[in-house]
Amino acid sequence: MSTNEITGKDRYASVTLSKEDLLKRKRPVRPVWQMIEELLRDLPAEDLERMPTDGAEQHDHYIYGTPKKTS
Repeated sequence: MSTNEITGKDRYASVTLSKEDLLKRKRPVRPVWQMIEELLRDLPAEDLERMPTDGAEQHDHYIYGTPKKTS
């Protein structure tokens, strides 16, 4: 196998960047919440209102269609 191939066990390996690597990037590194805010800006308000408020707690329901968990 060449060094460019990824096996199943390596697919989720973490990547560590040095400070020098980050400084070489052409785009600044932003926190993920800023990227999400930017993506959500273009969504109409009525679509945002329809989004679930319990998405983190009930993620299996929204992703896989399993019954909602009761508290």
